[in-house]
Amino acid sequence: MIGGLMKTTSRFAVAAAASMLATSAMAADLGGNCCADLEERVAELEATAARKGNRKVSLTVYGQVNKQLLWHDSDEFDAYRSDKLTVRDNDAAMSRFGFRGEAKIRPDLKAGYQIEIGVLEDKGTGSSKDSLLVRHNFLYLDSDRLGRVSLGQTSQITDGLYEINLANALVTPGGMDESVDFLGGAFKNTFNTPFDGARRQGIYYRTPSVAGFMLSSGYSHKTQDSGATDADEAWEIALRYAGEFNGVRLAAGIGYRHEDVNTGVTAGTENKIWMGSASVMHTPTGLFVSGGYADQDSDDVYNRRDGWWVMAGLERNFFGPGATTLFAEYSQSNFDNQYYHPTNRAGDRFDGQYWGLGAVQKIDAAAMDLYVNFRNYEVDAFYIEPSSDASVVAAGAIIRF
Repeated sequence: MIGGLMKTTSRFAVAAAASMLATSAMAADLGGNCCADLEERVAELEATAARKGNRKVSLTVYGQVNKQLLWHDSDEFDAYRSDKLTVRDNDAAMSRFGFRGEAKIRPDLKAGYQIEIGVLEDKGTGSSKDSLLVRHNFLYLDSDRLGRVSLGQTSQITDGLYEINLANALVTPGGMDESVDFLGGAFKNTFNTPFDGARRQGIYYRTPSVAGFMLSSGYSHKTQDSGATDADEAWEIALRYAGEFNGVRLAAGIGYRHEDVNTGVTAGTENKIWMGSASVMHTPTGLFVSGGYADQDSDDVYNRRDGWWVMAGLERNFFGPGATTLFAEYSQSNFDNQYYHPTNRAGDRFDGQYWGLGAVQKIDAAAMDLYVNFRNYEVDAFYIEPSSDASVVAAGAIIRF
């Protein structure tokens, strides 16, 4: 009996040993295959991922594509595709791609950069047709205590200061959207107002935010044109505020920009521009109202003008995919001295106004906005015509990455 037990035990021991050896062999094979597969996947990812030059500065690739269907009925002689359906980019928030990153020098000091390129294929599909636009190309130092200094091509301090809007309206109420580009020269001169800042080569400073307030200043100039010996330049200052209390969000700003015109037929003149805008939203209901006012004084009497805009509406998540924004808008642009150019309508200086209605639907799961917008423009074209008007319908989508 004892002998039988010994034999049985021996058989169990041999079986267990064999099982362990087989398991070890399988584990060895599995480990080798696993590592080989992992190395292959890592190599594949390295081949397809954006590479950085070093491990100290971060790199983020971002951008957006904004396309629209557009129809308008301008009767101006230089209007583009009047009474025809057009597919084009929406320059109110143009398609773009960019790179940005940052590195920490010490806990309270960072250095960073941004390069952003706008896509304007409506001007042509080749770079020789100005289809690519440098929007940003700058670097900065940012201190928690002292503020941020930026150097290079980027937004002036007053960029966006005339257009503050908490709602997702997808139009630029102050500077208008790009629809004025194809309505004709008279419409463009009236509604493409010079109040809001642009993007220029410059040096800019902003303070840290203190109780919601931020003070900024800057000096900038345009880039060199072929054969030019000088460039227009500007200095500016602005104060912004953003805050929220008792369910009410508020954003506002006021600023001044002094421009020295050093090129063109008006070289030697100065423009002095005051502007401000504000936006209020009641977050529980989604009701909002936004508006702005600006005034430009100039040595050129035909460039003296003022303008204002107002927008009101509702922004709420009614359906689940994302917030819906419904809005109505109105704006006026007025010259102190109107002027009719007898041979070039693009040289006209006429008062004008517009009203519009719009809707925007966010699709949060796809980082997408669907929008439709209607505007009616009217230009007080005196001398030959009592007035000139145009209607514009735009519907499209913007997706961000």
